[in-house]
Amino acid sequence: MILDKKDVLSLFPAKKFRKYQRETLEKIVDEINTGVRCILLDAPTGFGKSPVNVTLCRAFRSSFYATPQLALIDQLLRDSLTGPFLTAIKGRQNYFCKYDPLATVDVGLCKRIKDFKCDAILDCPYWIQKLKALRAQTALMSFSYFILEGRTKTEFSFGRRRLLVLDESHNIDRHVIDHISLTVSPWRLPFDIYKELSSLVGNVSSMKDAISLIAAAKDIAQSHIDTMDTTVQLTLTGGELSITQAKGIRRLEDFISSADMFLNSVSDTEWVWNVGWSSYRGKNYPKLIVQPLYARTFMQDMIWSRAEYYIVSSATLLNTRIFCHETGLDNLLKKDKVVHINVPSTFPPENRPVVDVTNGKMTYKERSKNFVPAVRILEKILDQEEGKNVAVHCHSYENSIGIQNLINPRFKNRLVTHTSDTRDEALKIWKESRGKVFLCVAFTEGQDWIGEICEAQVLFKVPFLSIGDKRVSRRLDRRDWKWYWNEALKTTVQSYGRAVRSPTDKAKFYVIDLSFVDLIKRCKGDVPRWVKDALPPHWRSLVE
Repeated sequence: MILDKKDVLSLFPAKKFRKYQRETLEKIVDEINTGVRCILLDAPTGFGKSPVNVTLCRAFRSSFYATPQLALIDQLLRDSLTGPFLTAIKGRQNYFCKYDPLATVDVGLCKRIKDFKCDAILDCPYWIQKLKALRAQTALMSFSYFILEGRTKTEFSFGRRRLLVLDESHNIDRHVIDHISLTVSPWRLPFDIYKELSSLVGNVSSMKDAISLIAAAKDIAQSHIDTMDTTVQLTLTGGELSITQAKGIRRLEDFISSADMFLNSVSDTEWVWNVGWSSYRGKNYPKLIVQPLYARTFMQDMIWSRAEYYIVSSATLLNTRIFCHETGLDNLLKKDKVVHINVPSTFPPENRPVVDVTNGKMTYKERSKNFVPAVRILEKILDQEEGKNVAVHCHSYENSIGIQNLINPRFKNRLVTHTSDTRDEALKIWKESRGKVFLCVAFTEGQDWIGEICEAQVLFKVPFLSIGDKRVSRRLDRRDWKWYWNEALKTTVQSYGRAVRSPTDKAKFYVIDLSFVDLIKRCKGDVPRWVKDALPPHWRSLVE
């Protein structure tokens, strides 16, 4: 494919280019015109990746634009520079049934009444929107929708397009893993079905046991669906399922689909299993999780087969060799067909300094002796940042609870905390407050904490993956240590980028965990230039 550089630049949606945008577009056009098929666009916050991505979508005329979160879809649609050129499609659960406004389309009347007559193309909000997206030059969707939709082959499927833009795509391999992973728990299956399997779940001790359990669970799920279908047919009143019943069937159908993928691939690819615990209605129940060891095996069918060219953009494509290996790009394309473009930051490093307040490591072995001193350091930081909103990246709920228990009582009225069930509510409270301290867990991506929303951040614990996780443990058995360190660096850099979102924003990034030094030393070739520039001199010398 040959692109005309002048034509491409004319499609840029803004009146003026920000710094580096024009040069980046020109570079991408030059590379594509020489035969490159994949651009890894590594650009920090403030560059304006979205208008660049949209420009390329317009130039290719047939494209997907996929992003990890629904909130980012809404953000793109609201943006006057990108919204007019994107047509979004979301999952059925995001649209309401025309004939039952209290039900979403995934459990609408057509899913609950046998032979319910509905002209989907004219009546169904989901299908009306999907047809718009099918006809549009650029269809905007989440990673999850993109992957799931690609597994269905019908006349109303999107099929293949010329260009695929994967935005905020540094963890696209994790999204594929999450999509494929299979869980047997009271949350994943209707409880009455789970109860039939619960005794078996706790006794899984090998992959053979896991395979047998999932095969049995699949059969029970299918039998339950068949029974529900028969019940509807035999009901004299016409047979209507409740919304709860319909949701249960949808969960069973999703489970069966995932079980089929697992059972069909487990003999050819390596999977890992893990038995843990799940709290449900005040009681603990065993749960089984099975995951593929690598995403790369599945990436070709689920991602790369959907387009001819790819723009993979993020602020943390830190190690392109690791990225290409994890995603299977190194199997799909030769090295000269993949190009990494690295864009500098436009935000002054003095506005976003990394501050060394380390005392000791917060690793599993050293946490007990260093935790209390770390909390004392945190108290000093909060005194210095009094009156400002502060985000403390705890990495785990255990650390968050430990801080709450040990911190001086005079700080407690400033704390905003959350559980896995209250994340959104707590985030809203903190963002709308001033002078509060957000003890947050896994708020490292998709957050735009501009201006006074967040004026200081604290890295309480470096976010290493848990070695207790069997998938992580198995990979380390295979000596995948570079991958392990790279994952921690990606998450740390993502955390760092949450607060300074414009050239005028100012926010210090305090580092309490001394493990940060080990991290940047081991990954010194992968630490982005814009992060290196903000490090204190004694740390910068370690990575130059």
